[in-house]
Amino acid sequence: MTEEKKTMRYLSITGFYPDEKQDDSLQFELTIKDYELNQALAQLTESKSSEEIEPGELELTVSQILQIADLLNVDFPKDLEYFIGTRSAS
Repeated sequence: MTEEKKTMRYLSITGFYPDEKQDDSLQFELTIKDYELNQALAQLTESKSSEEIEPGELELTVSQILQIADLLNVDFPKDLEYFIGTRSAS
């Protein structure tokens, strides 16, 4: 009998300067490994469970960032563009 190993996935928020700054270096990164918070973020950003979110990144709107900041009690640096995407736990 073989056991299928399930990969844990979690959400990560990254922030970069807008394109006009011509600096594509990572300015902000926050990984969320708490299951309930991942579910809440997935619903807020894509109206899906975190398991249903496809790999890749989605640009967050200002409204979403404000809601996420409130949910996570985090101060996001201003003047950055933010993205949310799935990551696999190592």
